[in-house]
Amino acid sequence: MNKKRLKIFFGIVLILFVVIFCRLFYIQIIEGGKYSGISDSRRIRTIGIDTLRGTIYDRNGLMLAADKHSFELTVSYKKLHNAYLCFKSNILPKLSKVRNQEITQGLCKECHVDNTLWIGKICKYLEVSYADIFERAAQIVERVEKIKDAVERRNKKKIHIKEETIPYSIATDIPWESVARIETDKSFQPDIRVTTKPVRWYSQGDSAPHIIGYVGKLDEKETDSHNFKKRWFDSLGKDSKFESDYFIYKALLTDTLVGKSGIEEVYNSRLMGIPGERFEEITLDNLVVNKIILEKPPIPGNGIFLTIDSRIQRIAEKALDGKNGSVVLMDPWNGEIIAMATSPRYNINTLSKDFETHIKNPDKPFLHRPIQSTLPPGSTFKVVTALAALQENKINERTHFTCYGSIRLGTGIFRCHSKHGHGLMNVEEGIQYSCNVFFFETAKRLGGPLLKEWARKFGLGSVTGIELPYEKKGNIPKSRAMYETLNLSIGQGALLVTPIQFARIMAIIANGGWYIKPHILQKITDYKGNVLLNNNLKPTERIGISAKNLDIVRRSLRKVVEAGTGRRIGLKKFRVAGKTGTAQTVHEDKNHAWFSGYVPFENPKYCFAAVIEYTEGHGASEAGPVILKLLSELEI
Repeated sequence: MNKKRLKIFFGIVLILFVVIFCRLFYIQIIEGGKYSGISDSRRIRTIGIDTLRGTIYDRNGLMLAADKHSFELTVSYKKLHNAYLCFKSNILPKLSKVRNQEITQGLCKECHVDNTLWIGKICKYLEVSYADIFERAAQIVERVEKIKDAVERRNKKKIHIKEETIPYSIATDIPWESVARIETDKSFQPDIRVTTKPVRWYSQGDSAPHIIGYVGKLDEKETDSHNFKKRWFDSLGKDSKFESDYFIYKALLTDTLVGKSGIEEVYNSRLMGIPGERFEEITLDNLVVNKIILEKPPIPGNGIFLTIDSRIQRIAEKALDGKNGSVVLMDPWNGEIIAMATSPRYNINTLSKDFETHIKNPDKPFLHRPIQSTLPPGSTFKVVTALAALQENKINERTHFTCYGSIRLGTGIFRCHSKHGHGLMNVEEGIQYSCNVFFFETAKRLGGPLLKEWARKFGLGSVTGIELPYEKKGNIPKSRAMYETLNLSIGQGALLVTPIQFARIMAIIANGGWYIKPHILQKITDYKGNVLLNNNLKPTERIGISAKNLDIVRRSLRKVVEAGTGRRIGLKKFRVAGKTGTAQTVHEDKNHAWFSGYVPFENPKYCFAAVIEYTEGHGASEAGPVILKLLSELEI
């Protein structure tokens, strides 16, 4: 019985093998020519699916930068290549009786002019010039040819590459009217199509442009700093030369957008997302899609939440209107930047149109002044001199110096801003009335090396590490002679600081001596809203100043606003503690006007630094009103 069943089983298996063999024989031998023809006429092509770049928000969830969809015009590579060859051979667009001729090196005007007729229609619909279309076509064809050349040199034979079968964008941000005209022109299909593409849009326009940044097309110099290998091609082997050629031209060909400045640049890899892919079977003759084989959806980029408050940022920018300068408003307890305004600035949405005008503007609208303007701080630096001398026991609250309006050092005279002098001064009065002579005498006791050491302890001479590109570190000069030390003690000479550095100094004084890191990133989320990173930074290190000495300086800063150099600003009602400063420049009639401090005095909520560059006024009269306008609209 078992032998009979075994024979039946093997019989069934044998029959199945015979059926399979017959089917394979029929397909490969009898109809082999048919399927070979289908194989030659059809190809599988891969189409990239654009992903959405991540959105940038302020601390309250207000959108600052996001992708929106716009229309773009795509043209098949074959059509672009033929038109390119015609233009190169100076074949002008005119009607021809002969159609569909193969483009060769020996071009004939009578046969091939139709290859450029479509450009005339596109120019009319889009209201652009022939030169614009030709330039775009030339860029695409030349880059594809370079990719093809790299692949053929690698394989040492002629190869038909995928890039020759896919459509390319020749125009973006097309208006509705033009889309309608193109879509109703049947002569374009299927080689010319209108598709949608995400473009970057900035909801606040000219607010915080240096912080948010902008995106642009990748250029050849930037390809080395981006990893395109996994994204574009993974099968070229270990020959770095050919890999380099391929990746550069592939990245350029696809018009990859990357962050060029600000948060867009710093967190570019987080924002870019992962593009999707669609695998299509196409007929090579007309590039018609027969079917979609597989589609891999794109993954949008991460969401970036900033610490800035857009409403307060606008207030700060408005307070600066018409001036060259900057304002930094920061939380003194954790270093969160609430607002960081600069003037003049630019509108991100119209940057491409306004670029040439801005780049020639002597007021430098592209300069991010809060972190890139390195300026002498003037008398605001006196708080550092005072704290250094107090902590090193060179002076105390009972130490007095008499100001007669100037002091002599060798053959040089160092003057106070009061011609007749301030009389007998202690450290609190010295800060309150900003007496230069008091700090000259203090600097003699303290010495240059110790003063420089304390300047470094407060973070001067190095970047703060805020998450923005191109931050400047400033400069702490060497005090090789006593006259240099005297200049340093009042914030003059070769001492250079940035506004954000001085906002941090005021934060250290306000929070009781804790060293904080200014930062502008609040958190990062994925496209579903899940938190990937929460940037809750808290201070962990003290600067090493006694509570007693900090209290001396804090009382002095309060007196500056109540009855000192800042009494006329109008900030007394807000319980502000601050220090005015007027730094001289190489221009006798121009100063850098500073005002820095914190508010309110009893329980600090904000610290700030404001500076107006190259102004005829002083710290109290120029920078002070900027802070007054800002605080007048805040809840304190």
